[in-house]
Parts: sequence; structure tokens; C-alpha cells
Amino acid sequence: MNNIDLEKIQSVASACALCELYKGRNKSVFAKGNQHSKFMICGMVPGLEENKVGTPFIGRAGKLLDTILEKIDLTLNDVYITNVVKCALQPGIPLTQPWIDSCSVYLLAQISIIRPDVIITLGADSTNALLGFPLDTKIGSLRGKPQVYFNTHVIPTYHPSYLLRGGGEKHKFVNKVIEDFELAQLILEDKK
Repeated sequence: MNNIDLEKIQSVASACALCELYKGRNKSVFAKGNQHSKFMICGMVPGLEENKVGTPFIGRAGKLLDTILEKIDLTLNDVYITNVVKCALQPGIPLTQPWIDSCSVYLLAQISIIRPDVIITLGADSTNALLGFPLDTKIGSLRGKPQVYFNTHVIPTYHPSYLLRGGGEKHKFVNKVIEDFELAQLILEDKK
């Protein structure tokens, strides 16, 4: 049942024209991973590489995310990965509230179908969009402070693209991101 529902939502998202981002869309970027997982990872917006293929986190940020998952013994089979916004955005252009609002119906549908026990939000935009904080709220003020969103634990952390700009695996905050993922695993273990 969930598979059919997610497929329907993905189909609607792929034809969405609620905001101007659809004009640059090659493929809607909906999700990847295990739709039955209780561990959701939510990024901000697809990049140009993802726009070509229709899959989130396949570029450099995705490779770093894969590395982080490997460090805590998780694979794509253990998580469900999506973005707040489903259409690509040119690098350097900040997300706007109307774009977030236009796509929020898809993210909320994904959450309501999957019913994750924990969501890792990557970066300020995804954290602020999901939790309703002002868009200019900095991730540094939220990271390390788990939140609750309709009985789901939300763990804000730094986005892999931010880590890449500061050295990737050598970034001074990479261990904090790993700690956040480990916290998510502990929450999941406690829910079993």
C-alpha cells in the first residue's frame, strides 16, 4: 500500500508546476533508499547532477553522505533519503519560502506514509522548513538540539555540502555530524 501511495505522490511531484522551479526541471528528484525504514534523511534541494538523473544525493555531497553512513554501519537499505524541495536549484541561489511551501505537501506526504521514528535534517534550510523556524535561523544554533515533530525525533545537523566546502572528511564538524547520526541510531534502538 505504501509503495503505491509513494508512487502516486512521486508521479504528481514529477508534473508539479506550483512554483517556477519546474521550468528548470529535467527530472523531479523524489527519494531513494528504503521506504520502510524508520530513519529518514532530509536534505534541502537537489543539485544539477540530481536533476539529470532524478535521484537525490548522487553528487559529491551524496558521496560524503554515503561515507558518513558507512562509518556508522548503515547502507541505503537502512535509510530513506529525500529533500524538502523536489526540483533542482542553481547553486548559490537561496531557497525561498514560496518554493518550500509549494513542495511541502510532498514532504509531508512522505513523512505521513513512511512514519519515521527519526529524521536527520541536513542543513538550516531543511531544518527550518520542517520545524517552522525562520529561514535565516543558523544550523549552528540548532545542531545538537534534537526536536520533536509530531512524535518524530528530528536531529538537525550540518549538510554534507557545507562539510565539503571546509575539507570534506577533514572538516572540523564532520565528527559532530557522525555523532548526530549515532544519536539517531540510539533513538531507533530505543524505539524497538
